[in-house]
Amino acid sequence: MRLRHFHTLKPVCPVCGARGEVRPLTLIDPVMREDDVETGLLACPSPECQATYPILQGAPILLADLSSWLASNLHLVLQSDVYHAGVDGLLARALGPDTAFAVVRQQAASYGYEHYGDLDPASGCEHTAPGGVRRMAADLLDALPPASGPSLDLGCAAGRTSFDLADRTLDLVLGIDLNWPLLKIARGVIGQGVARYPHRRIGNRYEPRILSAPLDTEGRADFWVADALNLPFAAGTFRRVMALNLLDCVSSPTGAVQEANRILAPGGHMFLATPFDWAPHATPAAAWQDEADLPALVAAAFSPYPSPLRPAVPPQDIVWRVRLHERSHMHYRCQGMAYKKEG
Repeated sequence: MRLRHFHTLKPVCPVCGARGEVRPLTLIDPVMREDDVETGLLACPSPECQATYPILQGAPILLADLSSWLASNLHLVLQSDVYHAGVDGLLARALGPDTAFAVVRQQAASYGYEHYGDLDPASGCEHTAPGGVRRMAADLLDALPPASGPSLDLGCAAGRTSFDLADRTLDLVLGIDLNWPLLKIARGVIGQGVARYPHRRIGNRYEPRILSAPLDTEGRADFWVADALNLPFAAGTFRRVMALNLLDCVSSPTGAVQEANRILAPGGHMFLATPFDWAPHATPAAAWQDEADLPALVAAAFSPYPSPLRPAVPPQDIVWRVRLHERSHMHYRCQGMAYKKEG
Protein backbone atom coordinates (compact mmCIF):
# COMPACT_ATOMS: atom_id res chain seq x y z
CA MET A 1 0.00 0.00 0.00
CA ARG A 2 1.47 3.26 -1.03
CA LEU A 3 1.52 5.87 1.71
CA ARG A 4 0.70 8.53 -0.86
CA HIS A 5 -2.55 6.77 -1.70
CA PHE A 6 -3.36 6.08 1.94
CA HIS A 7 -2.93 9.70 3.02
CA THR A 8 -4.71 11.15 -0.03
CA LEU A 9 -7.67 8.76 -0.24
CA LYS A 10 -8.14 8.32 3.53
CA PRO A 11 -9.81 4.86 3.50
CA VAL A 12 -12.63 4.38 5.98
CA CYS A 13 -13.85 1.35 7.90
CA PRO A 14 -16.10 -0.82 5.68
CA VAL A 15 -17.88 -2.34 8.71
CA CYS A 16 -18.88 1.13 9.86
CA GLY A 17 -19.55 2.14 6.26
CA ALA A 18 -22.15 -0.61 5.94
CA ARG A 19 -23.98 1.19 8.77
CA GLY A 20 -23.65 4.59 7.09
CA GLU A 21 -20.86 5.76 9.42
CA VAL A 22 -17.58 7.30 8.19
CA ARG A 23 -14.51 6.50 10.28
CA PRO A 24 -11.03 6.88 8.70
CA LEU A 25 -8.72 3.95 9.36
CA THR A 26 -5.46 4.14 11.32
CA LEU A 27 -2.25 2.47 10.13
CA ILE A 28 -0.67 0.21 12.78
CA ASP A 29 2.77 -1.46 12.92
CA PRO A 30 3.62 -1.11 9.22
CA VAL A 31 6.53 -2.99 7.69
CA MET A 32 7.88 -0.59 5.06
CA ARG A 33 9.76 -0.88 1.78
CA GLU A 34 10.76 2.70 1.06
CA ASP A 35 7.40 4.55 0.97
CA ASP A 36 5.29 1.43 0.49
CA VAL A 37 3.65 -0.60 3.26
CA GLU A 38 4.44 -4.28 2.68
CA THR A 39 2.40 -5.58 5.63
CA GLY A 40 0.65 -4.26 8.70
CA LEU A 41 -2.82 -3.47 9.97
CA LEU A 42 -5.48 -0.86 9.33
CA ALA A 43 -7.71 -0.33 12.36
CA CYS A 44 -11.03 1.36 12.98
CA PRO A 45 -10.63 3.98 15.76
CA SER A 46 -14.20 3.49 17.03
CA PRO A 47 -14.34 1.72 20.43
CA GLU A 48 -17.71 0.26 19.42
CA CYS A 49 -16.26 -1.28 16.23
CA GLN A 50 -12.56 -2.10 16.70
CA ALA A 51 -12.42 -3.84 13.30
CA THR A 52 -8.95 -4.45 11.89
CA TYR A 53 -7.90 -5.20 8.33
CA PRO A 54 -4.64 -6.83 7.18
CA ILE A 55 -2.22 -5.56 4.58
CA LEU A 56 -0.97 -8.65 2.73
CA GLN A 57 1.84 -8.50 0.18
CA GLY A 58 1.30 -4.76 -0.09
CA ALA A 59 -2.49 -4.90 -0.58
CA PRO A 60 -4.93 -3.84 2.14
CA ILE A 61 -7.93 -6.17 2.42
CA LEU A 62 -10.75 -3.72 3.15
CA LEU A 63 -13.88 -5.85 3.40
CA ALA A 64 -16.72 -5.86 5.89
CA ASP A 65 -16.89 -9.67 5.65
CA LEU A 66 -13.16 -10.19 5.96
CA SER A 67 -13.47 -13.77 7.28
CA SER A 68 -15.30 -15.07 4.20
CA TRP A 69 -12.79 -13.57 1.78
CA LEU A 70 -9.83 -14.93 3.74
CA ALA A 71 -11.41 -18.39 3.92
CA SER A 72 -11.71 -18.43 0.12
CA ASN A 73 -8.49 -16.64 -0.80
CA LEU A 74 -5.79 -16.90 1.86
CA HIS A 75 -4.32 -20.04 0.26
CA LEU A 76 -4.03 -18.08 -3.01
CA VAL A 77 -2.28 -15.21 -1.21
CA LEU A 78 0.23 -17.63 0.33
CA GLN A 79 0.62 -19.81 -2.77
CA SER A 80 3.99 -19.67 -4.49
CA ASP A 81 4.15 -19.10 -8.22
CA VAL A 82 5.32 -21.93 -10.46
CA TYR A 83 7.29 -20.55 -13.39
CA HIS A 84 8.58 -23.87 -14.71
CA ALA A 85 6.66 -25.21 -17.69
CA GLY A 86 7.36 -28.86 -16.86
CA VAL A 87 6.34 -28.61 -13.20
CA ASP A 88 3.30 -26.53 -14.07
CA GLY A 89 2.21 -29.11 -16.64
CA LEU A 90 2.69 -31.98 -14.21
CA LEU A 91 0.52 -30.25 -11.61
CA ALA A 92 -2.19 -29.57 -14.18
CA ARG A 93 -2.29 -33.19 -15.34
CA ALA A 94 -2.32 -34.52 -11.78
CA LEU A 95 -5.12 -32.23 -10.63
CA GLY A 96 -7.28 -32.33 -13.77
CA PRO A 97 -9.24 -29.66 -15.68
CA ASP A 98 -12.16 -29.20 -13.27
CA THR A 99 -10.20 -28.10 -10.22
CA ALA A 100 -9.86 -24.65 -8.72
CA PHE A 101 -6.21 -24.69 -9.83
CA ALA A 102 -7.27 -25.03 -13.47
CA VAL A 103 -9.98 -22.37 -13.23
CA VAL A 104 -7.66 -19.83 -11.60
CA ARG A 105 -4.90 -20.55 -14.11
CA GLN A 106 -7.21 -20.14 -17.12
CA GLN A 107 -8.52 -16.83 -15.80
CA ALA A 108 -5.02 -15.53 -15.09
CA ALA A 109 -3.96 -16.59 -18.59
CA SER A 110 -6.85 -14.81 -20.29
CA TYR A 111 -6.61 -11.58 -18.33
CA GLY A 112 -2.82 -11.57 -18.17
CA TYR A 113 -2.66 -11.75 -21.96
CA GLU A 114 -5.48 -9.22 -22.41
CA HIS A 115 -3.73 -6.67 -20.18
CA TYR A 116 -0.04 -7.28 -20.94
CA GLY A 117 0.15 -9.34 -24.12
CA ASP A 118 1.27 -6.30 -26.09
CA LEU A 119 4.55 -6.45 -24.13
CA ASP A 120 5.16 -10.03 -25.31
CA PRO A 121 7.19 -10.24 -28.58
CA ALA A 122 5.38 -13.49 -29.39
CA SER A 123 1.90 -11.93 -29.28
CA GLY A 124 2.10 -10.99 -32.96
CA CYS A 125 1.58 -14.65 -33.82
CA GLU A 126 -1.74 -14.82 -31.97
CA HIS A 127 -5.11 -14.74 -33.72
CA THR A 128 -6.61 -12.59 -30.92
CA ALA A 129 -5.00 -9.20 -30.32
CA PRO A 130 -4.61 -8.15 -26.67
CA GLY A 131 -5.76 -4.86 -25.21
CA GLY A 132 -9.46 -4.73 -26.04
CA VAL A 133 -10.39 -3.47 -22.58
CA ARG A 134 -7.71 -0.77 -22.87
CA ARG A 135 -9.17 0.42 -26.16
CA MET A 136 -12.62 0.40 -24.56
CA ALA A 137 -11.37 2.71 -21.79
CA ALA A 138 -9.59 4.97 -24.28
CA ASP A 139 -12.71 5.34 -26.41
CA LEU A 140 -14.72 6.53 -23.40
CA LEU A 141 -12.01 8.79 -21.97
CA ASP A 142 -11.20 10.39 -25.32
CA ALA A 143 -14.71 11.84 -25.49
CA LEU A 144 -14.17 14.09 -22.47
CA PRO A 145 -11.62 16.77 -21.50
CA PRO A 146 -9.04 15.86 -18.83
CA ALA A 147 -9.62 16.85 -15.21
CA SER A 148 -7.41 16.77 -12.14
CA GLY A 149 -8.03 14.55 -9.11
CA PRO A 150 -7.78 10.86 -8.15
CA SER A 151 -9.43 8.06 -10.14
CA LEU A 152 -10.91 4.72 -9.08
CA ASP A 153 -10.77 1.70 -11.40
CA LEU A 154 -13.53 -0.64 -10.19
CA GLY A 155 -12.96 -4.29 -11.07
CA CYS A 156 -9.47 -3.51 -12.36
CA ALA A 157 -8.56 -7.22 -12.83
CA ALA A 158 -4.87 -7.41 -13.82
CA GLY A 159 -4.52 -3.64 -13.64
CA ARG A 160 -3.44 -2.38 -17.06
CA THR A 161 -6.35 0.04 -17.36
CA SER A 162 -5.29 1.57 -14.04
CA PHE A 163 -1.77 2.16 -15.36
CA ASP A 164 -3.20 3.68 -18.54
CA LEU A 165 -5.43 5.97 -16.48
CA ALA A 166 -2.48 7.08 -14.33
CA ASP A 167 -0.45 7.80 -17.44
CA ARG A 168 -3.29 9.76 -19.02
CA THR A 169 -4.34 11.83 -15.98
CA LEU A 170 -0.91 12.24 -14.31
CA ASP A 171 -2.75 11.80 -11.01
CA LEU A 172 -3.33 9.06 -8.42
CA VAL A 173 -5.25 5.98 -9.54
CA LEU A 174 -6.50 3.16 -7.34
CA GLY A 175 -7.50 -0.18 -8.82
CA ILE A 176 -9.69 -2.44 -6.71
CA ASP A 177 -10.80 -6.01 -7.22
CA LEU A 178 -11.80 -9.06 -5.18
CA ASN A 179 -9.85 -11.47 -7.40
CA TRP A 180 -6.46 -12.00 -5.74
CA PRO A 181 -4.70 -13.92 -8.58
CA LEU A 182 -5.50 -11.10 -11.02
CA LEU A 183 -4.66 -8.34 -8.55
CA LYS A 184 -1.37 -10.11 -7.87
CA ILE A 185 -0.36 -9.61 -11.51
CA ALA A 186 -0.94 -5.87 -11.14
CA ARG A 187 0.94 -5.71 -7.84
CA GLY A 188 3.90 -7.46 -9.46
CA VAL A 189 4.08 -4.64 -11.98
CA ILE A 190 4.19 -1.91 -9.33
CA GLY A 191 6.51 -3.92 -7.09
CA GLN A 192 9.04 -5.23 -9.61
CA GLY A 193 8.17 -3.76 -13.00
CA VAL A 194 7.38 -7.28 -14.25
CA ALA A 195 4.11 -8.85 -15.47
CA ARG A 196 3.95 -12.57 -14.62
CA TYR A 197 1.14 -14.81 -15.81
CA PRO A 198 0.58 -18.26 -17.33
CA HIS A 199 0.01 -18.28 -21.09
CA ARG A 200 -2.29 -21.02 -22.33
CA ARG A 201 -1.42 -22.61 -25.66
CA ILE A 202 -4.02 -25.42 -25.87
CA GLY A 203 -5.55 -27.97 -23.51
CA ASN A 204 -3.35 -28.27 -20.41
CA ARG A 205 -0.31 -26.80 -22.14
CA TYR A 206 0.69 -23.49 -20.61
CA GLU A 207 3.88 -21.48 -20.86
CA PRO A 208 5.09 -19.01 -18.21
CA ARG A 209 5.27 -15.36 -19.22
CA ILE A 210 7.62 -13.01 -17.36
CA LEU A 211 7.53 -9.70 -19.19
CA SER A 212 9.31 -6.43 -18.51
CA ALA A 213 6.58 -3.90 -17.64
CA PRO A 214 8.01 -0.54 -16.50
CA LEU A 215 4.57 1.05 -16.42
CA ASP A 216 4.49 2.80 -13.05
CA THR A 217 7.71 4.78 -12.88
CA GLU A 218 6.01 7.72 -11.09
CA GLY A 219 4.25 5.63 -8.44
CA ARG A 220 0.77 6.91 -9.27
CA ALA A 221 -1.05 3.52 -9.28
CA ASP A 222 -1.91 1.22 -6.40
CA PHE A 223 -4.11 -1.87 -6.00
CA TRP A 224 -6.28 -2.84 -3.04
CA VAL A 225 -8.86 -5.54 -2.28
CA ALA A 226 -12.27 -3.94 -1.75
CA ASP A 227 -15.94 -4.53 -2.55
CA ALA A 228 -17.62 -2.43 -5.24
CA LEU A 229 -20.85 -2.66 -3.22
CA ASN A 230 -19.27 -1.26 -0.04
CA LEU A 231 -16.40 1.00 -1.01
CA PRO A 232 -14.15 2.04 1.91
CA PHE A 233 -14.09 5.75 1.07
CA ALA A 234 -15.89 8.87 2.10
CA ALA A 235 -18.39 10.49 -0.27
CA GLY A 236 -16.87 12.53 -3.09
CA THR A 237 -13.35 11.10 -2.79
CA PHE A 238 -12.77 10.50 -6.52
CA ARG A 239 -12.89 12.69 -9.59
CA ARG A 240 -13.24 9.75 -11.95
CA VAL A 241 -14.76 6.28 -11.47
CA MET A 242 -14.33 3.65 -14.16
CA ALA A 243 -16.17 0.31 -14.12
CA LEU A 244 -15.49 -1.72 -17.26
CA ASN A 245 -17.17 -5.11 -17.50
CA LEU A 246 -18.06 -5.12 -13.82
CA LEU A 247 -21.82 -4.57 -13.60
CA ASP A 248 -22.69 -8.10 -14.75
CA CYS A 249 -20.21 -9.58 -12.23
CA VAL A 250 -21.72 -8.24 -8.97
CA SER A 251 -24.73 -9.34 -6.96
CA SER A 252 -26.40 -5.92 -7.32
CA PRO A 253 -25.63 -3.94 -10.49
CA THR A 254 -27.80 -1.02 -9.38
CA GLY A 255 -26.12 -1.10 -5.96
CA ALA A 256 -22.72 -0.85 -7.64
CA VAL A 257 -23.86 2.24 -9.59
CA GLN A 258 -25.23 3.83 -6.40
CA GLU A 259 -22.00 3.19 -4.51
CA ALA A 260 -19.84 4.47 -7.36
CA ASN A 261 -21.98 7.61 -7.45
CA ARG A 262 -21.56 8.08 -3.68
CA ILE A 263 -17.76 8.25 -3.81
CA LEU A 264 -17.73 10.33 -7.04
CA ALA A 265 -17.20 14.05 -6.53
CA PRO A 266 -19.81 16.48 -7.90
CA GLY A 267 -18.82 17.41 -11.44
CA GLY A 268 -16.83 14.18 -11.77
CA HIS A 269 -17.23 11.53 -14.44
CA MET A 270 -18.24 7.87 -14.33
CA PHE A 271 -17.26 5.53 -17.16
CA LEU A 272 -19.29 2.34 -17.54
CA ALA A 273 -19.16 -0.56 -19.96
CA THR A 274 -20.70 -4.02 -19.82
CA PRO A 275 -21.62 -6.86 -22.21
CA PHE A 276 -24.67 -7.73 -20.03
CA ASP A 277 -23.38 -11.30 -19.85
CA TRP A 278 -25.44 -12.31 -16.84
CA ALA A 279 -24.59 -15.46 -14.88
CA PRO A 280 -26.47 -16.71 -11.79
CA HIS A 281 -23.27 -17.49 -9.85
CA ALA A 282 -22.40 -13.76 -9.98
CA THR A 283 -25.77 -11.96 -10.16
CA PRO A 284 -29.11 -13.37 -8.95
CA ALA A 285 -31.54 -13.69 -11.84
CA ALA A 286 -33.93 -11.23 -10.20
CA ALA A 287 -31.28 -8.51 -10.62
CA TRP A 288 -30.64 -9.16 -14.33
CA GLN A 289 -31.36 -6.40 -16.83
CA ASP A 290 -33.64 -7.76 -19.54
CA GLU A 291 -32.47 -5.17 -22.07
CA ALA A 292 -28.83 -4.39 -22.95
CA ASP A 293 -29.28 -0.77 -22.01
CA LEU A 294 -26.98 1.15 -19.66
CA PRO A 295 -29.22 4.24 -19.41
CA ALA A 296 -32.07 2.05 -18.12
CA LEU A 297 -29.79 0.34 -15.59
CA VAL A 298 -28.47 3.67 -14.29
CA ALA A 299 -31.99 5.12 -14.08
CA ALA A 300 -33.15 2.04 -12.14
CA ALA A 301 -30.33 2.55 -9.64
CA PHE A 302 -31.93 5.81 -8.45
CA SER A 303 -35.63 5.09 -9.00
CA PRO A 304 -38.03 6.56 -8.02
CA TYR A 305 -35.82 9.68 -7.73
CA PRO A 306 -34.12 11.41 -10.68
CA SER A 307 -30.62 10.15 -11.40
CA PRO A 308 -27.80 12.54 -10.43
CA LEU A 309 -25.80 11.13 -13.35
CA ARG A 310 -26.25 12.76 -16.74
CA PRO A 311 -24.98 11.18 -19.98
CA ALA A 312 -21.82 12.91 -21.17
CA VAL A 313 -21.60 10.89 -24.39
CA PRO A 314 -24.17 8.78 -26.27
CA PRO A 315 -24.14 5.00 -25.72
CA GLN A 316 -21.65 3.19 -27.94
CA ASP A 317 -21.07 -0.44 -28.80
CA ILE A 318 -17.50 -1.60 -28.18
CA VAL A 319 -16.07 -4.95 -29.25
CA TRP A 320 -14.10 -6.87 -26.62
CA ARG A 321 -12.40 -10.19 -27.37
CA VAL A 322 -10.92 -12.28 -24.58
CA ARG A 323 -8.41 -14.97 -25.54
CA LEU A 324 -9.03 -18.46 -24.11
CA HIS A 325 -6.30 -20.33 -25.98
CA GLU A 326 -4.59 -20.20 -29.36
CA ARG A 327 -7.69 -21.47 -31.18
CA SER A 328 -10.47 -19.86 -29.18
CA HIS A 329 -11.66 -16.54 -27.82
CA MET A 330 -14.80 -15.04 -26.32
CA HIS A 331 -16.34 -12.26 -28.40
CA TYR A 332 -18.34 -9.62 -26.51
CA ARG A 333 -20.20 -6.56 -27.73
CA CYS A 334 -20.19 -4.19 -24.77
CA GLN A 335 -22.25 -1.08 -24.33
CA GLY A 336 -20.21 1.84 -23.01
CA MET A 337 -21.16 5.27 -21.70
CA ALA A 338 -19.67 8.21 -19.83
CA TYR A 339 -21.73 10.10 -17.25
CA LYS A 340 -21.21 13.39 -15.42
CA LYS A 341 -22.38 13.84 -11.85
CA GLU A 342 -24.48 16.92 -11.21
CA GLY A 343 -23.23 19.51 -8.77
